[in-house]
Parts: sequence; structure tokens; C-alpha cells
Amino acid sequence: MRQATNFRLEENVLTTINLLAKDLHTTKTSVIEEAVIHYAASLKTKRNALLQFAGSLGASEADRILAAIQQDKNSKDIDFGL
Repeated sequence: MRQATNFRLEENVLTTINLLAKDLHTTKTSVIEEAVIHYAASLKTKRNALLQFAGSLGASEADRILAAIQQDKNSKDIDFGL
């Protein structure tokens, strides 16, 4: 069920919505709904790619990488070669 909703948008965004609706022969509501659906799908794709990468490391390899990061983070001895 559709509900009436109010938004405050920048003028250039409203112009873009109006132009898209006109060019696509559809409603402004449809333009916004499709934009939100595509945006959510793109975020889900990025998140899935990150989770796949995170799952590709073995436990010992991940522990080794985290230890190296922690050691570098805590290291205060920097040789500037001066």
C-alpha cells in the first residue's frame, strides 16, 4: 500500500527527477522507487563482495595480518634517516 510522504530535496535533484519521469514516460514516484531499489542493490553487492573477501582468509592468516597491523599501529620507533 502506498503512503504519502514529504521530502525536502535540492532543486537540482527535483529537476533530475522531473526530467527522468518525463523522458521515461513514468511518474516521479516510479523514478524514486527505482532509484532506491537500484541503490540498495548496489550496496548489497558491495557488501557481499567484502564479505566474500573476508571469508577467503584462513583463521591463521587473518590472525597474522591483524597482529602485523596491531604491531605497526603500536610502533613508536620511526627511523627518518636524518
